[in-house]
Amino acid sequence: MAEPLVLSAGYQLRDQAGALADAVVACEFSRNPRLRLRYGPGGRGKSRQDAAYHLAFLADAVDVDSQAVFNDYIAWAKVLLLHFGVLTEDLDQHLGCMADVVSEQMPAPVAASAVAMIEAARSALAAMPATAPPCLDPDQRLEPLAREYARALLGGYRQAAGQLVFDAADRGTSVRELYLRVFQPALREVGRLWQTRRISVAQEHFCSAATQVVMSQLLPRSLPAPRRGRAVVVACIGGDLHDVGARMVADFFTMAGWDAYFCGANTPHEGVVRSAAERAAQVLAVSASMGCHLHSVQELLQEVREDPRGAALRVMVGGHPFTLDPALWRTVGADGTAADAEAAVALAEQWLAGAPTPH
Repeated sequence: MAEPLVLSAGYQLRDQAGALADAVVACEFSRNPRLRLRYGPGGRGKSRQDAAYHLAFLADAVDVDSQAVFNDYIAWAKVLLLHFGVLTEDLDQHLGCMADVVSEQMPAPVAASAVAMIEAARSALAAMPATAPPCLDPDQRLEPLAREYARALLGGYRQAAGQLVFDAADRGTSVRELYLRVFQPALREVGRLWQTRRISVAQEHFCSAATQVVMSQLLPRSLPAPRRGRAVVVACIGGDLHDVGARMVADFFTMAGWDAYFCGANTPHEGVVRSAAERAAQVLAVSASMGCHLHSVQELLQEVREDPRGAALRVMVGGHPFTLDPALWRTVGADGTAADAEAAVALAEQWLAGAPTPH
């Protein structure tokens, strides 16, 4: 007789997320009738949307057993919600209702781990910052250029922003430095400005799209490296639309002489596996920008391991969740992780040189 299928705690939370979110909203508005007056007729709908996001991050954090991932999300949400006028005490009450609802409606093993994670985040909530610090470091040599680049993009001037970095390249600044010290911090600053309601989501999307255009024009200015007969496939996990970081990784591999095949955002799992086989890739680099995509990373890597075409493939993962939790790459089943594009190339070179993988 076949063994019964055991669904993970995170899977069960995602499966019941809609009903749980409804119950959380009913709980908090019942416990605090003043919320109706404070947040108006649209308050319940917005609260339900928040609950759905909280549950999505909770589910993945529970599955990978990472309090750091969930706390980081709640800290981010605290800043965002404060700038939308949501008090921290209301966020705390919301999380309290979430803990109670999960405890009441989910099986005991699922509830135990999920409630413990929610309560740990609540305990840390008061000490979490109320605002996000600037992402541009004045001690960095290229900070003035990164600031000017971000300012030009936020004004809607893509060509002017591009010219700033082209001029810097002409003066001798390497393309690698421009990627790491200008594009990366500038886009992080743009994200911070959106989080704190200084800019619109349309402006944020424009800045990301414009930067990809500038990158495509800047890459040919890098010193060409001889092709080395090595291939890498770079992909964003399904559901993840943030692909600038992954494209940077692909471009760094190209500058190092690799044949880099960039699949782009929201790549279906089968497409990733097939691309790696068709390109005869030795390395697969997978990007996940948010903690709610970790289950997709696990599912992709499981498919890669089970497919004969991926038997010899070395897999690295990267993105914000993996910088938060140093052990997370092992949990999702990867061979390693890299903090940025430069480190990704270095790790792949180490693998192909036969150096041992860190444990």
